[in-house]
Amino acid sequence: MSDRRTDEVYARLEDIDREILRSVERRARLVEDLIKARTGNSVLLPIADGAHLATLERAAQGTLPPAAVRSIFEAVDAARRVYEVAPNVTYVGVEGGFGFLAARAQFGARAELHAAHNHLAAFDDVTRSRADFAVVPYESLEEGPQFDTIQAIIASDLKLVGERHVAQALSLIATSAEVDKVETIYAVPVHRVACEAYLEQHHPRAVVHDARSPHAALEALAGNPTAAAIVPRGTPLSNGSYDFSNLVIARESIADAGESRVRWGVVSRLPMPRTGNDATAVVFGIHDRPGALHDILGHFKERDCSLRRIHSRAVRGPNGWDYLFYVEVGGHVTDRPLTSALEGVKREARTLHVVGSFPVEDPAPPASSHKR
Repeated sequence: MSDRRTDEVYARLEDIDREILRSVERRARLVEDLIKARTGNSVLLPIADGAHLATLERAAQGTLPPAAVRSIFEAVDAARRVYEVAPNVTYVGVEGGFGFLAARAQFGARAELHAAHNHLAAFDDVTRSRADFAVVPYESLEEGPQFDTIQAIIASDLKLVGERHVAQALSLIATSAEVDKVETIYAVPVHRVACEAYLEQHHPRAVVHDARSPHAALEALAGNPTAAAIVPRGTPLSNGSYDFSNLVIARESIADAGESRVRWGVVSRLPMPRTGNDATAVVFGIHDRPGALHDILGHFKERDCSLRRIHSRAVRGPNGWDYLFYVEVGGHVTDRPLTSALEGVKREARTLHVVGSFPVEDPAPPASSHKR
């Protein structure tokens, strides 16, 4: 390509980027009008929700992969959403870990994020009004719903108000892609343990140092060309307060178990208003009689309430072992069909608790499973 042609392409790119900027600004003004009409937790509700993002992915004409389309519009939405309101959010894990990434994806880069050791500490922050929201591990492919977390939500009188699906993988970050020269590796202990087989096979002579956070692991690489860090995939390498842009991703997905998919729950004191694309989580116990579960699920079927998930867990009860059933149903708890169904369930169930209604991030979740 000639220099003249190259200059013409760059000039055209600059024009297109300015057009994109003007469009994003027009969108931001419309979002501002929408935010002003909202109340409660809905102020922080993503405009680009799961259903909308899926529509944009389908509308792409092949130049961009669907994942890139989703990432672009999630970033645009998050940037404007927290421009109006910057919530205080507690997440489970270390700074820069998967909980941090889930919270930032949900609330945007300007939210005030604070780490908690476990879900109980995160819920305590919300209950005591030290935080507006808690972001906690809620479900994994291997273990299903986290019943301890779900029961703690109920006991704390909090509500599930959102979900965030995170594909969790670990990457090796270094000053160059020549990983055979790595002599020192920094990692958070839990990430080091997750990569033991990889480290033994590929870096048997490397000295591994524990870091307090992925961010601290990256900081330790400064001025050390033979050092590397293990951090979650998606960890930002630069923002307004730090710049690790000189580093490169040397190896992807190095955890011994590979990539895992975890659904993080967003929990708050206030319920989430209806959005039109909602699901409701409930927990109930049944009486010990033939057909008890069938009769309860029939209330959802009779009112055309679609079951998204159903799981059961054995718990110790006053008369030995009982089973709690966790169900996610399409619709908001204030929707008339679901309200009617829950009234029927309440009459027949031994116990019933509504964990919360929340906007669906993934409009086509995995098929429900029943574990017993």
